[in-house]
Amino acid sequence: MEKDMLLLENIPYGNHERHYLDLFIPDKTVCGNGIILFIHGGGWTDGDKTVHHSDARFFCERGFVSATMNYRFVTDDITVFDELDDITSALKTIKNECEKQGLRTEKLLLSGGSAGAHLALMYAYTRAHESPLPPVAVCAYCPPFDCTKPDFLMGNAGEFEDWKNIILSMGSGCKITTADFMNKQQQDALFNISPAKYISGDCVPTAIFHGRCDELIPIDHTYEFLHMLEQNGVENDFILYENSSHSLLDDPEAALQAKEMIITYAEKYFNLKS
Repeated sequence: MEKDMLLLENIPYGNHERHYLDLFIPDKTVCGNGIILFIHGGGWTDGDKTVHHSDARFFCERGFVSATMNYRFVTDDITVFDELDDITSALKTIKNECEKQGLRTEKLLLSGGSAGAHLALMYAYTRAHESPLPPVAVCAYCPPFDCTKPDFLMGNAGEFEDWKNIILSMGSGCKITTADFMNKQQQDALFNISPAKYISGDCVPTAIFHGRCDELIPIDHTYEFLHMLEQNGVENDFILYENSSHSLLDDPEAALQAKEMIITYAEKYFNLKS
């Protein structure tokens, strides 16, 4: 037990060695029916749930039930879609654990960084129908939006990066190389794991936080994605980290604004404010 919160660590939600989550329950919840789930980044092949512990504590201290989770990394046998399955399994366990604590959970706000933000968007846009906790909003830090774009596969030097080809091959389930990534089969496979493909008027409200100097995901991708949300009538917000790269470390004021926006989204879409 931490001060004013109950921390339940390493709760198993499946049989894989990565199937563990942490749950932060405030002593006094401002909204017992909503959960904020943070999904870690790491290029779909690395990372750990503890990277978002400070975020989970921040929101738990403000009365929101929060959680972090690990998920399986992509391999030759595990794709992005399997990682989305892990989120469903984790949410079932989160809901059951909350019920044990006397909390009736009904709504979900998804957040995360980089690959975790990508998974948050993908899950909210494609898996809402099967989610044990229906997504009501997404707040995503520097996610990849469209994996088909040549400038996503190229680094600052303007050269194709083989490590991205390897990861995207595993993540999409289709062999991706510099020579063939523009072919229809490869482009279709990459678009299938791109949140941009799934934008429609049914998408939940979405906030994007992105660094102007992001070396992995060009800022133009963000503006294009936000424009697509606007065209489809999806409520959206954007906070620019003016001085930051992909790590978002150089704009403390923007970081605070992002946290405040997550609180605003939680209050609004968990129906704490009319």
